[in-house]
Amino acid sequence: MKKKNSTLGIILVLLAGILWGFSGFFVNHLKPRGVTSPQIGIMRLGFTFIIILVWTLIFKCDVLKAPKRCYKYFAGAGALGMVGSTIFYFYAIEMTSMAVAAVLMYTAPIIVVVLSIFIFREHLTLLKSACCIASFLGAALVSGIVGGIGNISIPGLLWGCAAGFSYALYSIFSSLALSRGAKPLSVTTYAFGFATIAMIPFGNIPSLIEKISNDPVIPLIALAQALVSCLAPYVLYTIGLKFTNASNASIMSTVELVAATVIGRVAFGELVSIPAAIGIVLVIGSVVMLNVKIPHKHY
Repeated sequence: MKKKNSTLGIILVLLAGILWGFSGFFVNHLKPRGVTSPQIGIMRLGFTFIIILVWTLIFKCDVLKAPKRCYKYFAGAGALGMVGSTIFYFYAIEMTSMAVAAVLMYTAPIIVVVLSIFIFREHLTLLKSACCIASFLGAALVSGIVGGIGNISIPGLLWGCAAGFSYALYSIFSSLALSRGAKPLSVTTYAFGFATIAMIPFGNIPSLIEKISNDPVIPLIALAQALVSCLAPYVLYTIGLKFTNASNASIMSTVELVAATVIGRVAFGELVSIPAAIGIVLVIGSVVMLNVKIPHKHY
């Protein structure tokens, strides 16, 4: 399944990465209110599923109709891709640090590139390999891990790599569903449904309900998070997969770390180090090089 990287696909994937970068903004407002990471995850996924389900029932009922052969891919994208990356990412943070976990999460583009060779018969070009490595190094620099921030343990390393693998699975399963006739909104709707169900055991629902009843601001922040950093980016990314290869899209999504760094600087006054600035250049450079059209000269 070979696709051309159209301008529309590039724009959609990059917008998705930027919006994903707002996740930390909302987390930094929910954590001080006593909400745990799994509870943030269940609200993020659950609210998003409710919003998109209500919208489809009112305006787009045909979205709920999908080829039967696609449901296994929906389940894979949601229960394995979304939930797996969320849970494993939390474990990686607890056993290492947020910086280390973020870098391990961004092994995903490398995994997608490798899997796409076997599943979609994509070609591994020198440019794609270079961009993949550059984006990963850029992510490492942006996260601060190169400066010695964070401890690395074997369990933490394994959980982080598992998060990256799960993160990659969303791209793979979504592309498989799209290639078999599923609509982008069908993929997103069902993936969030399966993800919400799979996430419930981790969310400690009774405790979450008690926290919400004592602090009604919590669901408002969570709702904003669901709209800005979950629903919108996942919809944009999934539509973008129709117009670009899964491997290219995954590499381009590393712009999320750049966006998160810029947002942290603007909203919370976080400093941007020289290595982080170099990392930003590497990530943006890899995205540009991956999509620039070099004209062929004929002699």
